Amino acid sequence: MKKFIQFTFLLAMLSPAFAQTTTVDAGIATCGVPVCSMSEQMTALKAMNSDQRGMFALNMKAKFKDTTDTKVLENILELSKELNALSVERKDEDWVIRAAVDLTNTIIFNLAKFSEVNGENLVAFYKKFGTQTSRYNLIAHWQTQLVKIEDAKVLNELVTFAEGARNHSVSVNDEEWVPRAATSLITEITIKLTHLDPIHEGLYDVTLTDASQSVGILPFDRIAVLDSSSAKNLVVNFINSKLKVIVYTYNNAEISGNTVSGLFLSTGEMANRFKFELNRKTGEVSGLIESTKHDKIEFSGKQLFSTRTVFAGKAPKEVSSKDIIGTLSGELAGVKGTLTIRSFRENVYSAIFTSSTGSIVLNFQGKFFPKNAVLSLTSGDKVKLVLSLRENENGDATWNGASFSTTTGTSTKASFNTLK
Repeated sequence: MKKFIQFTFLLAMLSPAFAQTTTVDAGIATCGVPVCSMSEQMTALKAMNSDQRGMFALNMKAKFKDTTDTKVLENILELSKELNALSVERKDEDWVIRAAVDLTNTIIFNLAKFSEVNGENLVAFYKKFGTQTSRYNLIAHWQTQLVKIEDAKVLNELVTFAEGARNHSVSVNDEEWVPRAATSLITEITIKLTHLDPIHEGLYDVTLTDASQSVGILPFDRIAVLDSSSAKNLVVNFINSKLKVIVYTYNNAEISGNTVSGLFLSTGEMANRFKFELNRKTGEVSGLIESTKHDKIEFSGKQLFSTRTVFAGKAPKEVSSKDIIGTLSGELAGVKGTLTIRSFRENVYSAIFTSSTGSIVLNFQGKFFPKNAVLSLTSGDKVKLVLSLRENENGDATWNGASFSTTTGTSTKASFNTLK
């Protein structure tokens, strides 16, 4: 058996297909890529028989399956697509066509892994795969990489990819487990993004369509989205900012990728639900509210304020809980006072803001993110306070940020001195 395998390998080495794959080294030395002249290479492949073309594809896959050079990969991708078309045209045996498809899928997979992470480009690669297994493998690859990724920009690009991948798999009738894997990837990325880049959290200015303004419900012009520190998950309020009235309110709302949604069910009040899409690059939103009482209310608008602005930037030094446990003096919403912070449970921080006159007292609870030195606190799901340790123009490190109200739909600046 061993002699037979050796003999078969020797025959492969003597074949025109093997000779053709050895010329790629000369190509790399001459022009920097395996195939300097695509037309000459295709002429040689046309002169081969079916088995030789199949061996050529197998040899190329074995030779370049671990290549990370994107220029080389793009060159081989062009070749593999032409080889695949030729094998189909010549009605080569199934294994030959599969070998060409496998070569293409392997190269696309490596391009998707080693190119700069761009969501739209990844979707384009995803659409080039010839099998649902290859499509799933790319989704699975990025799932394994998530634990290493701390760059919010990269994660946002991966949201674009995962949503595009899911849509494409549905459109080409992949089996359910493929788009389900894409949905799982979206969920995992979203969870990580809520900590690293909470673009969804903040205030939005919106307008209703003409038809929506005539349904007989008090109109709203602002949306407040708060990432709760309690078990309520997202709190989303639709507000009439002129009257300072909450028109619709949702606890336990959710975000998945770029979609924010919520549901209100009651035996004694109007049942309703909402959903809107968020463009992470522009801050634009569009969505609707449906209820048992009226037709769809459609709205669109743009983000007015996001807590991501506080998360942006880098801390001037490494920080730990020791840098925040204590009393900070400063100003919240134009009111001078102190912010006293304690931790009675691991990774849970409780705080109280007391105005200088003692007339205003707000209790908070929230999280501390030491890596980017951000403290995120919530008061009764009505006020959000986010502070980050950053250097000012004088080079002094101070806690600066903002607060916003989910009842009035307004935001204000906040600043506190560091512990002495």
